[in-house]
Amino acid sequence: MRLVLGQDRDVAAWVAARIAHMGASADFGPCAAIGIADEAGRALGGVVFSNFQPGFRSIEVSFAAETSRWLTRPLICGILSYPFVQLDCQRVTAVTPRGARKARSFLDRFGFKREGVVRRGFGTDDAIISGLLRTEWLASRWSRSRRA
Repeated sequence: MRLVLGQDRDVAAWVAARIAHMGASADFGPCAAIGIADEAGRALGGVVFSNFQPGFRSIEVSFAAETSRWLTRPLICGILSYPFVQLDCQRVTAVTPRGARKARSFLDRFGFKREGVVRRGFGTDDAIISGLLRTEWLASRWSRSRRA
């Protein structure tokens, strides 16, 4: 498996098309995206970083996957190093529908903490706000700094 870099628009469109609450014409706006492909070049997953707030050192993350086969420690470390190392963010925020249990479980696995609820934030579904702080990332089993 490999990371797909420099194709932000294509990866973001791929991710948006797979997130039910975004709709077909959704756009993340200015963003950076990282795709994950297998050796044959088939897309397995994608992560989109949007709504970067440099003054607050904060960014949002969205993701989609065709399979969980891409979840390797080096890839996860590389992906989450982008906001915390390259952008020097202090937090990454994810907003997911309450009904998206797999997505919320995915975030839990990587140390995101549930921080709040926006009632009916996605129409008829509540929006769950989850966050991962830089200190939590650095202390996690996924971080390179912890393994160094």
